[in-house]
Amino acid sequence: MINTLYLPELREMLAKNRDDELREFCNALYHPLRTAEFMEGLNAHEAWQVLKHADVPQRVEIFGYFHRERQITILEQESRDEVAELIEALAHDDRVDLLQELDQAITDELLPLLPEAERRDILRLKMFPEGTAGSVMTTDAAMLTEHLTVNEALKELSEQAEELETIYYLYVVDNTQHLRGVVSTRQLVSAMGRTATKLSELMETDIVTVDASDDQEVVAQKGNVLLAVPQRR
Repeated sequence: MINTLYLPELREMLAKNRDDELREFCNALYHPLRTAEFMEGLNAHEAWQVLKHADVPQRVEIFGYFHRERQITILEQESRDEVAELIEALAHDDRVDLLQELDQAITDELLPLLPEAERRDILRLKMFPEGTAGSVMTTDAAMLTEHLTVNEALKELSEQAEELETIYYLYVVDNTQHLRGVVSTRQLVSAMGRTATKLSELMETDIVTVDASDDQEVVAQKGNVLLAVPQRR
């Protein structure tokens, strides 16, 4: 059932360009889900005009609660520059899934508007066929080098955290970016009293890996998969 509580007010705010009130609406409610629900009665264009008043992190969260059809309509019909800003801020796997559903011509218009690093990441993830591990994996993960101490790792993690959706595991790599082991965030926090301890001493090395080209069903059968890695050539 569509929640119509705020619809008259929202449409009046839009008609009269009451930007401060629209900004307050987007950022003041206690949960982005509730904000998205109050916008259900708006059409996709109206919803986007409201959503543009939210801070980018909040905008991404609210957008995530829109139903898929509305998300696709917004990406297809709204300003390419504005949509590109949203795509850049989305979780890596989420944005690839969305772009896969767009007409290729629209994707081709959007990609050049993204920073080069983000564009490369999207193209890399899009190359994996549907049904493979690579098609559902994300590059949005915390990666730290094995020689870091607990203190150094916590500092580095705080810098990476701004770009990551969730941090459950830290993937420990060597100087050539090859996976060496895994440390959970709980392990790292528990070791705060031993700040000189290196990640190489904390990490679990008995881990399960799969190739990005492996079939998803094969991956699921292995169980407790910690990481999907692209095949090295």
